[in-house]
Formats: sequence, structure tokens, C-alpha cells
Amino acid sequence: LGIDVPEAFGGVGLDRITSVVVNEAMASAGSFAVTYAAHSGIGTLPTVFFGTDDQKRRYLPGLAAGTTVGAYALTEPSAGSDAMGIRTRATRQEDGSWRLDGAKQFITNAGFADLFTIYAKIDGEQFSAFLVERATPGLSVGAEEAKMGLHGASTCSVTLDAAVVPADNLLGEAGKGHRVAFNVLNVGRFKLAAACLGGMRPAIGTAAAYAAQRSAFGRRIGEFPLIGAKLAGMAARTYAVESVVYRIAGLLETRLAAAEDVTSPDAMRAALEEYAVECSLAKVLASEELGFVVDELVQVHGGYGYIEEYPAAAAYRDARIHRIWEGTNEINRLLVPGTLLKRAMTGRLDLLGPARRAQDAVLAGDLPTFEGPLAAERGALAATRAATLLLSGAAVQRFDTGLDEEQEVLAGLADLAIDLFAMESVVERAVRASAPIHADFARLVVADRVAAVEQRAKSLAARVAEGDDARTLGAGIRRLMRTEPVDRIAISRRIAAAVTEHSGYPL
Repeated sequence: LGIDVPEAFGGVGLDRITSVVVNEAMASAGSFAVTYAAHSGIGTLPTVFFGTDDQKRRYLPGLAAGTTVGAYALTEPSAGSDAMGIRTRATRQEDGSWRLDGAKQFITNAGFADLFTIYAKIDGEQFSAFLVERATPGLSVGAEEAKMGLHGASTCSVTLDAAVVPADNLLGEAGKGHRVAFNVLNVGRFKLAAACLGGMRPAIGTAAAYAAQRSAFGRRIGEFPLIGAKLAGMAARTYAVESVVYRIAGLLETRLAAAEDVTSPDAMRAALEEYAVECSLAKVLASEELGFVVDELVQVHGGYGYIEEYPAAAAYRDARIHRIWEGTNEINRLLVPGTLLKRAMTGRLDLLGPARRAQDAVLAGDLPTFEGPLAAERGALAATRAATLLLSGAAVQRFDTGLDEEQEVLAGLADLAIDLFAMESVVERAVRASAPIHADFARLVVADRVAAVEQRAKSLAARVAEGDDARTLGAGIRRLMRTEPVDRIAISRRIAAAVTEHSGYPL
């Protein structure tokens, strides 16, 4: 519980990579994993990152010890993804204290939480964060929600009716609560990706064990190539998520460690904001790949996968929420290109320059060639990068400020960015690992994703350009995405054999 809490305030102050390892391992605890993650993540980190020394002294020792349980209360009945649309109101009292009025919905841990990070608008305008204790008069907690899955996790509404909070329980600056909310959610999304990864590994083990003991037509079903292909696909997607999660963990650790050395709140905020895009894409990738893995888990079990007595059913139900909370995957898809375009407009990121260079290279036929390990995969990666740049530049040029209304285009660009980041992560990892199983994983991941990239890129090209420009862009995409055929069957069979040999994920 105290991994992310500094030693000075009762924690152990370990690094982000350790935090990811623990989050991943805890995922096998099902509903309790949600309780743990909500407490140690979004329930504790607002105070860690944005609390005053006094607030940290008062609350962090209890949060780190587990004697105080934390919860994060942002969502409202009429404001889910639209966080800035909350209606909970904070009114300054004559003695400096704050009166809170409003309602929160779907609050994890609310049934037994001792400390809530609650968001409200001061005088209905200034979005702000407050630390509110459960014993505060006027705060009441509703009944447990009857959920599709995660039945052992607490999810309740919270009502604030003239709940008075001390003046010094304002968290961060008045009117700057969005910095607290969104930066903590960035980390929360990343931790959720790690938790999804933690759910993928056990699912492979469960599927492999069932396939090894279930017989049909006189053979163990794990010996049938189509079942093997399922196990291989589950493992390859896990490899991709694992590569992305631990790559981002390293990036975050380096950036946050540097910010902690500076000991400046602004430096910490900047560090968290720096990898907002990566946290969003990791959340989308991991939650959707977990959905694929548990779906295949049910399918490997056949009819028994639909029976509650077997573990596949619970895994299937429990996984579904990950595509909704911490910002729906639709919202996160819009955040990825939206954040990058905002950085480009403020001069933090040069987008049009690389897009023009990619266009010139494609028109001139000056495409990079590669030799050595995974040369074909690195070529596919370079082609995907160039296609993403071409389409992003074309989208900006055609729609300009109206791009916000082209949500399908933005989501398509986000998917290209996700594919690109995942492919790059597995290729870099496999080249460094220099082992046959890593190379097979990289080849299978890239082969599957590059096919999706080609179709997505062609569809986007028809939207982001017109007339001759559209024809030129389409021709460039076709030229870029010419890839050599890959014997997916042979690769898949080798991976399936490794999964069977290890009775689960082989790494």
C-alpha cells in the first residue's frame, strides 16, 4: 500500500516499476485487486502528488498502512466522461471552511472508504479538489450497486448535503483541480493497463490447463491446431501489452525521479503530463487485449466457459469494466491525437515538419530498408510511422480547427498511434532480447497489426484528402504498406508449443 508513498510520510517510496510489478501481480485477486488499486492508486496519489506537507502528514501514514482506506470521487450521475461538467458545488464559509453540496456516482471503495478525494466547483465555476473524511456531517454513502462483474468490490454513490470541510482540506489550488484530477487519472490509466496485463497471464494459464486435460475425438484439445492458435494469439497479445506497459514504466520512472529531485509541484505536474498520451494508449490497448484474451478463454472451455462454476465466466464479466472506467476507451482515443495536436499548435511538438518529410520520401520512393534481426518487421514499423505522419498532416491541413468534430478521424489516428507504439515496443524488445521466442512474438504481433494498419490507413486517406490529393495520398499508403507475406501458421504453432510446455505464458 505504501509503494508510491514517500518514506517521510510512512510509505516505502519505491520506484514506478516496482509499483507496476505489484499492480500486475495483484490482478489475480479479482475484486480485491480493484479495492487495492483504487486505494493505492487514485485514492492515495492525489495527496502524494498534490498535498501540502500538513495534508501528507495527516493522511498518508494511514493510507500507507491501510488503516485509512482511500476513494476517488469525480464521476456524477450527469457527468461521467465530461469531468468538467460536474455540478457538485463548493461554497466558502465565513470561517474559511468549505460547504460541499452534490452527488457522486460509481465510487469504488465508497462502502468502507475513510477518505475521499472529492471534486467540486467553487461557486459553481472553479473546478477544485477537496480531501473529505467519511465522518464529515452531511456526507452519506448509498447502497452497493448490483454490477455485472467484480461483485466483491464496493461501488456506491456518495451524497454531500451541506457537508462542511476545513479550509486546509482544499487539495492543490482553488480552480486548479483539473490538474489534480487529470494527472492522477493519467497514472491511474497506466496502472489499470498493468492490472489488465495481470489478468491476461492467469487467463492463458487457465486456458492451457483446460486444453491439456479436456479430450475430444480421442485427443487432448490442446493438440488441435485451432486451439493452439488461440493460445498463441492470447500469448502474443500479452507480449505486446507487457512490452508497452514496462516501456512506459521506465519512461515514467526516469521523468518522475528527475521531478522528485527538483522537489517542485510544477515539475511533478509537468512530468505527469509528459506521458499523458502513452498512459491513454496503454489503457486502451491493455483493456481491449484483455477483452480478447478472456473471450478466447471462454471459447477454449466451450460450453463450460459459459457456466459460472468455471473460472472463465467470472474473468469474462470482470474484464468488461476496464474499457469504461478511468475514462472510456472512446474518450482516451480522442485524448491521444487531441493532446498531440495541442502540443503541435503550442510549438511543443513539430508534427507538420515530419509529415512533409514523410510525404517527400514516399513521393520520391525513398523508403528505408533494413538488414539484420527482424528486418521485415522494422520495415513494417517504418511504413506504419510514415503512414501515421502522412495521415495526421493531411487531417490537420484539411480540417484545421474543425478537426475536433471529426471524431472518427481522430479515433482512427489514435488507433494508428496505438498500433505504432505497440509494434515499436515489441520489435525493440525482441531485438534486445535476441531469443527465438521473442522474435516469434514480435513477428506475430507485427503481422497482425500491420494488416489492420493498412485497412485503417486506406479508410482514413479517403476522408482526410480530396480529389488529386486523395489519389496521391492513397497511392502513397499502398506503396508504404507493401509487406512480405509471413507464415503466421508456423509462428503460431511454435508459440503454442511454448505455451503448452510452460502450462501458460512462456516468459
